[in-house]
Amino acid sequence: MSEPVIICASDDLVDGGNAVKFAVTGGTPAFVVRWNGTVYGYLNQCAHVGGPIDFEGQVLESSGKFLMCARHGAIYEPDTGKCVGGPCRGAKLVPVAVSEDAGAVRLCA
Repeated sequence: MSEPVIICASDDLVDGGNAVKFAVTGGTPAFVVRWNGTVYGYLNQCAHVGGPIDFEGQVLESSGKFLMCARHGAIYEPDTGKCVGGPCRGAKLVPVAVSEDAGAVRLCA
């Protein structure tokens, strides 16, 4: 089994702050974000039309309670990826398995 790939240092993710973008195997864009103390990872593809949801790393809307697509306004729960508002209500972001330990956020194989 191969070692998990380091995405970023734990300190790079501030609770309620910007996401850290990276690519999964094959070059598909993804991001990690810290919300309520936990790190979550998703493919950076809106469930509405597939384009990236971030705007320059920003994925949380102004209240900090939801992820929001900067292009279409779809609102997602940060912990589940479920769309709870906007044009794709009920759809989900595709999760990316990540872990955090020893001061690093890692992509799980």
